[in-house]
This record gives sequence, structure tokens and C-alpha cells, in this order.
Amino acid sequence: MVRIAFITPQFVTDYRNGGGLGNYLFRIAKLLVERGHQAEVFVSSNQEPRIVMHEGIRVERVSPVARKLWPTILRQMSRMGALGYALALATKAYTLAAAMQRRHREAPFDIVQSADFHAVGLAVRPMRGRIHLVRCSTAADLWNEADGRTSKHEKWRERLERATLRRADKAYAPSRFVAMHYRNRYGIPVDVLRPPLALEVAPSIYPPCGLPDRFLLHFGFFSRKKGTAWLSAGLKIAFEMEPSLRMVWVGHGSFNEIESWLDNLGQHQSKLQVLYPLPKPELYAVLQRADATVLPSLVDNLPNTAIESLMLGVPVIGTRGASIDELVEEGVTGDLVAPGDVEGLASAMVKFWRGESAVRKGFIWRGVIAEEMQPDIAIENLLHLAGVSRTVTNSIAVLKEQTF
Repeated sequence: MVRIAFITPQFVTDYRNGGGLGNYLFRIAKLLVERGHQAEVFVSSNQEPRIVMHEGIRVERVSPVARKLWPTILRQMSRMGALGYALALATKAYTLAAAMQRRHREAPFDIVQSADFHAVGLAVRPMRGRIHLVRCSTAADLWNEADGRTSKHEKWRERLERATLRRADKAYAPSRFVAMHYRNRYGIPVDVLRPPLALEVAPSIYPPCGLPDRFLLHFGFFSRKKGTAWLSAGLKIAFEMEPSLRMVWVGHGSFNEIESWLDNLGQHQSKLQVLYPLPKPELYAVLQRADATVLPSLVDNLPNTAIESLMLGVPVIGTRGASIDELVEEGVTGDLVAPGDVEGLASAMVKFWRGESAVRKGFIWRGVIAEEMQPDIAIENLLHLAGVSRTVTNSIAVLKEQTF
């Protein structure tokens, strides 16, 4: 039995639409508990009660300061600009580490895993007999470049997240794309460890009303880095090439950006239906009905949207060189387009719509990466990376010499 602590800015108990990080942590923690291990989560939050049990997982909500003082402190830090933002991140990291350390004295952990996101693991102290892993949820500099963010606030965040990686005993990323970026640009050794395959819930048998009979689907977070702007430009061409084509978007993003992307479609706006984020059962029901998903990320890190699509046998139209090509086998489980190729993306969508693609919906996802992501193998690889694995049978070990 292994005891593992997860330090995170997001978890499903507090951030239900918080994105891939919270969902991943719930999946991995639940799988660990189901296999007889003990998983505890320390999440930055101001909610009550402070300690809750969620499907066998102990969750401790950690606030940097008393709730009544936090707005005042935030206002003071905001007046300090980028430095104040960096201090806020550091404060969050130190309070999370302190909460974990108090619990460690009561019941020692074998592994502490923190996210790189917001540098929440920055203050974890090295201790003999306990290993600190950092999981790269993003590569902040790549994400900011793709979204056009150049503020001093973001530069501070990038520096602190890289410092967190350097201070860890070991760091890993779900994708080779992100791992190689940190190695090549910054000389930071980052291994590759695939996440476990799991759907949190079964798809609902009742999808939302009003969906088209046929449609392509874009879902998740709408942003430039997720390729939504590129998709909007490609859609305009695709609608002109194939007037019967229909598309559904499900998710959230900047209201102003979504409005501009819709305006770009001109007379074709009625062919695109935009839905707010849906509960997972309803989302999966929509996903199962789609002819294909269109996930043209410019940068990504093995996105849940692509994994969920493939698990449900839905083809993916994605991007080469942004980690989706690590998941999608071209011509078998989807098609890939060069980043920013508007006409290529439009042609790929029309090709699927007309049934001209060799890929057929309803496939069973197989291959090396799908094998690495089987729950037992993914859990074993995590423990092996941490050096606490007791059995490495049938495991695809994440050794540097095998990965690179």
C-alpha cells in the first residue's frame, strides 16, 4: 500500500468545469484507491467544509488566509502589479505545502505529486524517504505564445512553474510534445507518462434537444491555442464547399472572442450551434452522436477531448505536432492537418461529412499508446517512476532511454 498526496489548484469537488487537471486528478486518485492505495488531495479553495471525503479520496481545502481577509490582500497585491501576482502564487504554494506537511507528520506520504500549473508545488520540501513528482499540465510559455499573452504577470508565472520543475525529484508530462519542449528549450529533464483511460460517467441516453441529425463537434475550452479561431476560418470555407454541413460547439471561452468567431461566419452562422458546458453524461451523449470531433489545437498536452472521443469510437480531426498526433493514427482513428492550414482543415471536415474518409465511426481504439493508458499499466508506471513499484509485470516503463 502506497500513500500519495496530490497538490493542486483544481479538483472536481471545487472546480467542476475547471478543465483537464481536476478531471485527471480525480481519475488517477480514484484508480489508486480502488487498488488499495491511499490518495489524498490538497486543493487551493475557500469553500467549506475544510476536509471532505469524495469517493474514498480525502480532500483538504486549503485557503492562503482567512476568507474575510483574502479580498483585502488581493487588492493590495493587485496594486503591486506583476510582482504582487507572483507573491500571490508563492503564498498559495507555501500554504498548500504547509497543509500537506502537517498531514505528513500525522500519516507520512510515500509520494507527493504536485501540478506545475500556478507553481503549486514550489514550496514542497525535499525529504528522505518521500519523493516529489511534478506533472506538467501545460507548458506556460507555449500556451501564452499561442494565445498572444505577453504580460509581465504571465512571464512571472512561467518562471515560477519552471522553478517548480527544477526543484522536483522528478518531472513528467503526459505528452512527448511537452516533455521535449522543456528538454530542448530549457534543459529540464522531463519524462513521459501517459494518463489512465477512464470515463468518469456513462453517457446519458438522453442528449440535449434540438441537435442536428448529423454534425461535427468541437468541445472543451474555446481559445486560440485550442485552434478555435483557426476552426472558425476553416468553417466558413467548409460551409461554402458543402452547404449541408452542420457543426455543434459545446464548451466555454471568452464571450467577445466567441462573438467574433461567429461573426466571421457571416450568412452561415445558423449552421453552427453553440451550447454552454454540459454535465458529463449529456456531453458524452452529444459526443457519441457526432460524425467526428474537430480538435485543431495549436499546442496541447494529450487533451481529454481527444482521449474521450477515441474511447467512444468517434474519429478526430486534429493537428500534427501538438500532441494530438501522439493519440490519433492518421487514416485509422482520424485525420491530421498542419497547424494553421485553413483550407486543409476545411477540406478534412468536408471529407468526413461526405463520407470520403477511410476512417469509420465505431472503431475500437488500439495501439501502443492506448495500451500504455490502460489503468493498471498507467498506475504501475506512475509508481515505477516514483521508485515505489513492487511489481512491474506487463508495464511499459517510463525510462528516459526508452522515451527519448
